[in-house]
Amino acid sequence: MKDKTVTLDEAVSEIEDGSSVGIGGASLVYKPMSAARALVKRGVKNLTIYTLMGDIDVDMLIGVGCTKRVCAAYVGFPMIGLAPNFRRAAQNGQIEVKEYSELSFCLGLRASSMGVPFIPTRSMLGSDLLKINTDFEVFDCPVTKQKVVAVPAIKFDVALLHAYQADSSGNAQIMDKQIMADLMAYFAKSAKKTIVTVEKVVDNEEIKRCPEKTILSCYEVDFIVEMPYGAHPSGFPPLYPPDISHITEYYRAATNPESFKDYVDRYVYSVKSHEEYLKIAKNF
Repeated sequence: MKDKTVTLDEAVSEIEDGSSVGIGGASLVYKPMSAARALVKRGVKNLTIYTLMGDIDVDMLIGVGCTKRVCAAYVGFPMIGLAPNFRRAAQNGQIEVKEYSELSFCLGLRASSMGVPFIPTRSMLGSDLLKINTDFEVFDCPVTKQKVVAVPAIKFDVALLHAYQADSSGNAQIMDKQIMADLMAYFAKSAKKTIVTVEKVVDNEEIKRCPEKTILSCYEVDFIVEMPYGAHPSGFPPLYPPDISHITEYYRAATNPESFKDYVDRYVYSVKSHEEYLKIAKNF
């Protein structure tokens, strides 16, 4: 079996200017934050970002000028509101926004993973989403003769995901009681290449002891990067919760372009390694 373990810099070097990138996780959990910071530091441009619910990951990529288009159901923080850089860029016309509902985004990923061009739904009939997202098509169902909405398959160049553990061949596993595991699988199946950061790399015998926890098989993964606490400051329940203190620090910084620049300088540009980031951000 091929050894797919690489460094984070080697993995993100696969993402070129103008790429479309699917970022896994949602709403401050299971986010591949170490990979997002590496993209910021690399300075890629004109990215199209696909994510179910973005937060610091998407907002940071927008704030430093990496992103030209965002396709998502929501970009913001629970109980706080829209992400500051996202709001400013959308209002100023600096980025294009394609809005989905949570269901329609998941249906788009599912269509891609099934290899079909679209999946029909009735959920958005009467919604302004049909005016905002012109990719949705209303048609007459040939079986029931009722109106339904076609949600096109979502496809992108690279998927960025964060999992619990994997072996060197790319068989990636979740934890017990981990939510949204199926979303991770849909992201991988919708991408041309998949980069998975993991809390730890284990041998194949460990993977075979609990095969029911394997969410991605080796043929679905292109690169594995060992990144303990790689989701920080988002959480990885039940392993660790979101770092609310750091998230609050980020939100306050992002409300102003100058303080946002200071945040990125402190936690991204001046940091030489993931271990150094953890020491600065969380005193590990």
